[in-house]
Amino acid sequence: MSKCKICNNSEASKTYIAREMMFGYGDEFEYFECSECGCLQIKLFPNNLAKYYSPDYMSFCKPNIPKLFFPISFIKQRRLRYSLGEKDLYGILFSKIFGNPSIPVWLPKAEVKSDYSILDVGCGVGRLLLRLRRKGFYNLTGIDPFIKDNIFYKNGVQIYKKYLEEFEGQFDFIMLHHSLEHMPDPLSSIKELYRLVKPKRYVLIRIPIVSSFAWRKYRTNWIQLDAPRHLFLHSVKSIQILADKTNFKVADVVYDSKSVQFWGSELYEKQIEVKKRHSFYSNIKKRQSFFSKKELQKYEQKAKELNAQKDGDQACFYLYKE
Repeated sequence: MSKCKICNNSEASKTYIAREMMFGYGDEFEYFECSECGCLQIKLFPNNLAKYYSPDYMSFCKPNIPKLFFPISFIKQRRLRYSLGEKDLYGILFSKIFGNPSIPVWLPKAEVKSDYSILDVGCGVGRLLLRLRRKGFYNLTGIDPFIKDNIFYKNGVQIYKKYLEEFEGQFDFIMLHHSLEHMPDPLSSIKELYRLVKPKRYVLIRIPIVSSFAWRKYRTNWIQLDAPRHLFLHSVKSIQILADKTNFKVADVVYDSKSVQFWGSELYEKQIEVKKRHSFYSNIKKRQSFFSKKELQKYEQKAKELNAQKDGDQACFYLYKE
């Protein structure tokens, strides 16, 4: 019987055999679902996990980097300050002229300020950090152990080829966008996050959620299982357990699942691998080659309903360090 690495339970777990589907390897991996905390986890880590992270894996695709001119950067930074609730007369003026900037909803919810030091864990080549730089943020750092080498962009974004335990410093805001599920020791990772975040600040963890309608419906064809790259598929309960063990407070859980939980899983049920999943996100014509416009609209609506019911297949966890 397998022992859960989250809650140490070793009784009555369910076993599943999942196949690698993104790149079409078809290799099989055994997962087990803990009967106590609900976490779905791989039984044995692959000997050569790097095999399943090819150079065209979506996080490693080379980003487009537009040039930053000082006047535009200045305007964007003042608009950013105003949009985050900071008092700024220039920000009021520029927002009236150019409109409010589009910023991710999780930034103001985590009470992030424009001058905050931000760390993105598992950032790949830093696509999100570069987008935040274009919004006006400037104190931006990333780490990812799987990139080829350190990356220092001319606009100030710095990315280090390191593991969490190798990194030093403290940050005002730390974010993990679909990276915790790739880490072989979630408890140790969250302990490191506690060390790296400043007091009275937040860590944002966005992950797939196994305690969801999509997992119950599709099981091993659920696209977010993503064997073997996703080593742990957490439940709300398993994240709460990890937070309790590391002195974090779970301040909020916000569901943000998308329609991919349906169209992606339906493709896997038909044994169709999605080799370049990010291209399916951005290219509606590719999706429409498999699904009708009406079907895709239905999936979008269903995703919204599940989020409202707290049953979507991915969520944002706001961990607060008191």
